[in-house]
Amino acid sequence: MSWSVRLLDPWTPRHTPPMSDPTPTTRPRRLSRAARQEQLLTVAEQLFLTGGYEYTSIEDICRAAGITRPVVYDHYGSKEGIYLACVRRARVRYERDLTLAFEGTADPRRQLERSAEVYFGMVEDDPQRWLLFYSGVAVPPTGELGQRLQDLRLQTHLFVVAQLRQHAPTQPDIRLEAAAAALSGIFEQLGLWWLRRPELSRAEVMRLACDLGWNGPLRILLG
Repeated sequence: MSWSVRLLDPWTPRHTPPMSDPTPTTRPRRLSRAARQEQLLTVAEQLFLTGGYEYTSIEDICRAAGITRPVVYDHYGSKEGIYLACVRRARVRYERDLTLAFEGTADPRRQLERSAEVYFGMVEDDPQRWLLFYSGVAVPPTGELGQRLQDLRLQTHLFVVAQLRQHAPTQPDIRLEAAAAALSGIFEQLGLWWLRRPELSRAEVMRLACDLGWNGPLRILLG
């Protein structure tokens, strides 16, 4: 497997669009608030992926979406707000995919394997997107933005805790939380390691993650 990441050069001169045709055109259909929010998230996500968080501006988002700054501010308040909304949407989709993957089996080992399929499938399919929205390395964990990103990560952590509680209902919360943190660490760090070892297949990385998770935190938790 090989990956290539192209980052936008912030010093590259931007193309100035030609003047619009003065011929009258049909007014575009006005989007509902929900549709506009979804459009802005999709546009912003693509810009964050190609240019990175730091080098993407509100002006870039407005230009790509064909709207004005007040529209972005009305929906998301700031660049930080729309980035957080992108991360939130990505994590909600991840939790949904995990829930769907768990259907049809209550076996903890099989659920671990399906978790690995979902997680490392994300890494393989779009490593840049995974780094930006899931790994926690794209934005420094400091300041208000860093804290709010940590809050989103905590929500996913609590989702994992809830899954573990189904298999170990008598275990105290502190052990469930510790096991969830350990599993999350195994998956995230192996994801970063895999980007440095792209010659490995997804199956190999999944097998390592499952062996480490099953023989480590899950063995301690489940006995």
